[in-house]
Amino acid sequence: MRHEMRPRIMLLATPLLLAASACANSSDIADPAPRRTVSEKQAIAVLNHVASRAPHLSAAQFCQELAYQKKACAYVRNQADDFCLKPGPKPRVLRSRGIRATKESDGGRVLEIEGKTAGGQRYVSEFFVVLPDGKPRASTAVYWSGAGLGDSPFGEKNKVLPQSECGGDAPH
Repeated sequence: MRHEMRPRIMLLATPLLLAASACANSSDIADPAPRRTVSEKQAIAVLNHVASRAPHLSAAQFCQELAYQKKACAYVRNQADDFCLKPGPKPRVLRSRGIRATKESDGGRVLEIEGKTAGGQRYVSEFFVVLPDGKPRASTAVYWSGAGLGDSPFGEKNKVLPQSECGGDAPH
């Protein structure tokens, strides 16, 4: 079971799924050592770091510095930018759940978070943290978009998607 991000801020005819588990394992050889998991404390520390840096970085800098999956981050970040959605104050964590590693993908921890965009819209997203090479990292890092895991342990109906904040398209 591969964990996938479900970007949900855009209206497209076909849904797009992005890998969020950071990956299928790079080798087919069984790893005899047990994999460590991401603790809630580690995941929250990653979220806090990302939230503190997000307002100060360009889209390219954001993904390069903060995301493990840089291409997936760039895609989700571009979608958020297309809707003029910018990160607001640090979000709060609603729930946390460990995601076990499987043969097909690495595990991590998903945080269900709630916050407001810079334009004041409420969102509920899932923020996925992985542990590549022993260092906790945000998978895609774009936390203010309403995106979530494709196979979320919190269910399918927990996200709240912000609306476009672009000029005349912005909610009143």
